[in-house]
Amino acid sequence: MRIAFRCAAVLALLCIVPAAEAARTVRVYDVTVRDTAAAQVAPAAMRVALVRATGQRDAAADPAFAALIADAQRYVRASRPGTAGGTDVSFDGSAVDSAIAAAGRRVWPAARPFTLVVFEGAVSDVPSGAARIAVEDAASRRGLPVSVVPAATLNLGAGGFADRELLLPAVQRLGADAVLVGRGDGNATTVWQWTLASPSMAESWAGTPAEAIDGAVDAFVRMNDAPVATGELDVIVMVTGVRDLAAYAGVTQALAQVSAVRGVALEEAVGDTARFRVTTRSSAESLAAALAGNARLVPSGAPIPGVLSLSWLP
Repeated sequence: MRIAFRCAAVLALLCIVPAAEAARTVRVYDVTVRDTAAAQVAPAAMRVALVRATGQRDAAADPAFAALIADAQRYVRASRPGTAGGTDVSFDGSAVDSAIAAAGRRVWPAARPFTLVVFEGAVSDVPSGAARIAVEDAASRRGLPVSVVPAATLNLGAGGFADRELLLPAVQRLGADAVLVGRGDGNATTVWQWTLASPSMAESWAGTPAEAIDGAVDAFVRMNDAPVATGELDVIVMVTGVRDLAAYAGVTQALAQVSAVRGVALEEAVGDTARFRVTTRSSAESLAAALAGNARLVPSGAPIPGVLSLSWLP
């Protein structure tokens, strides 16, 4: 009876405490075009929408989408004058998604990884206005939700950036999924060194601030494409060290923060051990790798076949 009551209490807590899901939904199919002849507004807007919808930087030139672009007006739900002489166009997202699938291409889900962009080494730890604008314009073009923040926002103390194991928890405390760190001189046109870190990836490359967003989106889309082919699956996660309601909430939030996770359900609680069913678009191995950056949810010393065994640290 005590166990049943405890499970009920935890379930009640999970109903009132929102899961920590940082992914942001992008308005993929609301597009503003400027300096375009009236007859070409819908096709121009569709080119922008296709880049955002698929995550592919060359989608507007993809021959598979030629007919869709030519027939763009058919998918327009609303068109109205916008700011600065532009035109705001809203497409029927469901219809365009279906057309993309019919063309044999994949849609990048509108819930995108919220990414902090940090410039390290720029004067006063703040990039030039041009560098910031370059990042924000590229992020809008590619459909990636970003926030440019000073390095001090991560509150990691002196001595430069910490290792990924310390950096990621700091980023997640700010409600983000990933961080893109640029090291350069603050100029928008020069080449910087970039590092992208999330719970499930770590990549580095060189490029301008605008190219940094292209590299980040390309990486996220590659990560997204692999799970799509296999569909969703349930992974059983057994967590020890769950001794109170705060721990239950902490574990649930940690699991829900993984970008590929679509649902977290508590199945059983016995003593200080909780059994969760996690619905994910990746594998159990990928889920384990994504959780590797969490300092409090660590691998258990007693693995069970077919179960991801973890321990929650106080």
